[in-house]
Amino acid sequence: MEETRSRQWLLVSDLDGTLTGHDGGVSSLSELGVRVALVLNSSRPRASVLRTLALLPTGLKIDGLITAMGTEVMVDGVDRNDWTEKFRGWDRRPVDAFMESVGMLPHRPEHQGVYKASYHVPAERWQEFRRRVLDLVPASVVVTSGESDFDVLPAAAGKDKATAWVARLMGFDPSRVIVAGDSGNDVDMFNAARMAIAVSNSRHELIDRVNPAKTYFASQPSALGVIEGLRHWGALPDGKEEAR
Repeated sequence: MEETRSRQWLLVSDLDGTLTGHDGGVSSLSELGVRVALVLNSSRPRASVLRTLALLPTGLKIDGLITAMGTEVMVDGVDRNDWTEKFRGWDRRPVDAFMESVGMLPHRPEHQGVYKASYHVPAERWQEFRRRVLDLVPASVVVTSGESDFDVLPAAAGKDKATAWVARLMGFDPSRVIVAGDSGNDVDMFNAARMAIAVSNSRHELIDRVNPAKTYFASQPSALGVIEGLRHWGALPDGKEEAR
């Protein structure tokens, strides 16, 4: 972890739609160089994320992975079981039984996790189902996004809590941590951070729920917007500084 500690900033970024999704943008991440460490924070489980990463430029340096909506952590290639120990007693089976009893369809198996139960629930029923799920498994949190994404996790997990834990593990002060995202499942991460980047293709479910005083709303999409935001927050030099 010595190489990571030599860098001045930590970027914790969502993957789908934030770093990927627009041609040519990901290659710009080579600008991170020696200044910014990169941790990906995805709602998808690790196996699914690794398949996507295999398609990205080989020169992209990734220092850590937060996956399955903050229930899995890997740093410097090491699976951090000390993170999952925090919620090892959590049991998703009551959630699965309830969802099956009311006819709600699960997400595909590759989007499920030991500590992440993912279902299709119509947005107009989110509030009702949140109450019922939390009655069944009180030590849980529900994360919603899109038109029907309904994820149930241990209360000790989540994109926000995993971000803070990984930043401490890697030795970064909160004043040197920047998060980036594009959807509703990034809201908690944005609200917990001191600096955030919403790429131009962000959904209103994110834009309308974050603090504009600490969020940079990029004019460019995906990875290009992330680079733009890093320049805004001072983690990367802007064009004028590079020209000197």
